[in-house]
Formats: sequence, C-alpha cells, structure tokens
Amino acid sequence: MDVVGKVMGSFNGEALKEPRGFIKILQWILSIFAFATTTSVNTELGFYAKCPTGMDSVRQSATVSYPFRIEDQVYHYPLCMNSSDTQDVVAGSYVGGSASAAEFYVFVGVIVFLYCMAALILYIFFDDQYRKNNYFSIGDFVVSCVLTVLWLISSAAWAQGLVNLKYDTDLAESDLYRRIPDCVQYGCIQDVLPNFASLNVSIIFGFLNMVVWGGNLWFLYKETPWFKVRSKPPTSPTQGQETDPQRI
Repeated sequence: MDVVGKVMGSFNGEALKEPRGFIKILQWILSIFAFATTTSVNTELGFYAKCPTGMDSVRQSATVSYPFRIEDQVYHYPLCMNSSDTQDVVAGSYVGGSASAAEFYVFVGVIVFLYCMAALILYIFFDDQYRKNNYFSIGDFVVSCVLTVLWLISSAAWAQGLVNLKYDTDLAESDLYRRIPDCVQYGCIQDVLPNFASLNVSIIFGFLNMVVWGGNLWFLYKETPWFKVRSKPPTSPTQGQETDPQRI
C-alpha cells in the first residue's frame, strides 16, 4: 500500500500538457483507429453461373474478413446442376496474397498501442525519474525512431496488400472463372463485390501515424542529453582572475 501511495502521490498531470505528453495521447488514439479499421472488416463476395434454362444455378459466396486469406477460399462446382458429386477449386492468389501484410500492420498497431500506454504511465507517475535518468529519455527517443520506421514499412506493405486483396476478390480479374468449367462454358457473374472503404481508411491512418511519430521525434530528442549538451552555453571565463601586467 505504501508503494501504491507513493506512486499515486507522484501523479503529474502537467506532463500531458507538454508536447511529448499530449502527442503520445494522439498517437495512442491513432494506433487504435489503424488496427481497428483493419480487423473490423467483415464483407462478402458472391458469384453465380449463367446456367441454361432448366438447370439450377448454385451460387457461390465467401466471407472477406481479417486476416484476408482469400486465396485459401474453396469454391465448389459444377454450378449448373443439382448433384452431390461436386469438385473443389481453391481460389489461389496471382499476386502474392495479403494476409501477411495485414497481420504485420495490425501487429505494429497493437505494439504501438501498448507502448503509448506504458510511456504515458512513465510520463505521469515517474516524471522525475524520466528527467533525472538519461536512459529513459534516450530509450524513448530510440524506440520512437524504430516505431516510426515500422509504421512506414507496415503501411507501405499493407497498401500493396490491399491492392492484392482487391485483385483477388475481383474474380473475373483474378482469373478464377477460367478454372471453373461452368464459368468457362456458360459464363459467370459476380453479383456481390466486397466493400473495402474501411480498409482504404486504414491505409490513411497508417501513414498518418508515421507522420505524427516522425514529427514527435524532435520533441523527444530535446529531452535527451545529446540535445542538452549541444544547447548548453559555453563556459564563461573564471571570475576574479588576476590580470597579467605583462599583457597590458
């Protein structure tokens, strides 16, 4: 209880008024938006064959959700007859898939979310130690540099992953129809296209996070001893030093 009392007694809300404090809150919020707009997507695609008169069309559909392993989706054919004797075809990916990029992007977002919480606790409850111990300020700056780079890499990778996902879910474009005999013979129509509006926004949040983290590096650098040494004024001559009469 004494330890808890000491920690609560060291509460310093003034740290949140400094750039490193309120920017960290902004970074925490932006990280939530980044991975939430990626993992909350649950959309669908669907298609059917233009079967001749007298033959029933069996519609195929697939759910598109995180982590977007659409290339593993299995479709069944024939599509133009009622038969229990069906065969499977795996969607596959012609552009490398998008699951690994999505998972990496979400991983970075979650790591940043946790780090922001830890940094805010450090700023608010252990501000004296942060200012007195140079290891805290240096560590904060170095970790922030690494996270800035990770936001750049993960956002760029996820942007390409989203392009791949859009290609793979456009079944005519992805060449899936050409591997389903009924689509080759009768033609197929994709009647449901996935809605990727949320994922487009997630890309914006990714690069916005990178910009905010990059801009905050200057304020964190000013807390390090490297900046303080460079900005320290030169030492003035010793006061009261006797004047050498031979130099007059």
